[in-house]
Amino acid sequence: MEDRFRNCILGLAVGDALGMPVEGLSPENIKQLYGEVRDFLPSPYGDLKAGEWTDDTEQMIVLAESILETVYFSPENFAEKLKKWFVETSSRRIGPSSTRAISNLMRGVHWSRAGVFSDTCGAAMRVAPVGLVYHFSLNLVEKYAEISARVTHTGSAAIGGAVAVAIAISCNVLDFSDEEMLDEVLKRVEAYDNLLAEKIKFAYEISDRDVSYAVEKLGNSISALDVVPMAFYSYFSGKDFEESLIKAVNAGGDADSIAAVCGAIKGAKGFSIPERWLKKLKDRDFLEELAMKLYDLHMRIVKLT
Repeated sequence: MEDRFRNCILGLAVGDALGMPVEGLSPENIKQLYGEVRDFLPSPYGDLKAGEWTDDTEQMIVLAESILETVYFSPENFAEKLKKWFVETSSRRIGPSSTRAISNLMRGVHWSRAGVFSDTCGAAMRVAPVGLVYHFSLNLVEKYAEISARVTHTGSAAIGGAVAVAIAISCNVLDFSDEEMLDEVLKRVEAYDNLLAEKIKFAYEISDRDVSYAVEKLGNSISALDVVPMAFYSYFSGKDFEESLIKAVNAGGDADSIAAVCGAIKGAKGFSIPERWLKKLKDRDFLEELAMKLYDLHMRIVKLT
């Protein structure tokens, strides 16, 4: 199980770093500029080097460190850590909804009212630690995923996207089959957003089609309605970690978030990550250590309960 924790956290960061240089590009632009992205590349804007990750991974770390501090998820603690991170980060890629919500928190708005009505994917991209630590109770995973989303996002698809990703990770750690995982995800997401559930189901149904078809049918914008289904499509359509991540990255659009979510779900299933990516990944040792702290916390909670 330790490997699944490690590969989930590393998988998220690897996907984020792979997608970073092509964020905002169409699949056609990517083909013209790079052919097919298969390895880390530097940011074309000069802000990040090859193998460096964005705010997707940074927010995941913030959530993980909050959970490690409080044992059971505390939205108050998470809100405080988001504020501190927002002040200290040098990232220029923070999404519009997270920026507005954290600005509300900075002005003293209570976490329960700070979230903005938006369906962007910020809550889904960072939620992996919830799915890992609390996978012994899918109901608890759903509850914590929802609350962690509401700190910044109150749109139904944004919340449903966080629930979908966290539940998928939990099911994969528990070694559910892909079909069992999908059923569990759909059952829970339908309670929040029917369209998102339908698109995730459709992502599974078209997983034998190529990436361009998937982008055409599912979309690749920053909306959770696009990012989460595209991540599930990439997960289901790849036979291993590498194939899934290459599909996710070359989908373009919000490529770093699509690939980060896909990498977290794929890693939680136990798929091994190519060493050529791991050895070039920023702060690999720190991320592995973080994953092991989350695993140790999970084991402590299970013993207590």
